[in-house]
Amino acid sequence: MHLNYTLNPQLRAEDVAALRNAVGWDARKDKLKKIIGYTYLTGACFDCDRLVGFVDVISDGVDDALVRNLLVHPSYRSQGIAHALLEMIIKRLREDSIKTINVLFEPELTELYRKAGFRIIGGGMIDNETKEF
Repeated sequence: MHLNYTLNPQLRAEDVAALRNAVGWDARKDKLKKIIGYTYLTGACFDCDRLVGFVDVISDGVDDALVRNLLVHPSYRSQGIAHALLEMIIKRLREDSIKTINVLFEPELTELYRKAGFRIIGGGMIDNETKEF
């Protein structure tokens, strides 16, 4: 195993969709084709040529950044990949002088984000693609 981390790599929607499927998320391949390459920042972890970790960030480039879609293939978990991806993008966002870095996450991931330096506060979300309200 040889892990390689990179910022803003050239990615194929099919590879990100396959990673989404591997973690139990919907693939969203057609929607990913509209997104990949158009977010503020993307981080990826590859094992040789295989995408095993992914994160992207949307931002206004000044005040706010939102970390989205932190994914690590189940076969590669507990190896520090998620933390390394977070460190990489946080470092870059700080270099870019973005004022705040925000993230939404499930409660079971609190410790991961706390270790990455996030102050945990309350939040909420409406998912317009589900019937859960």
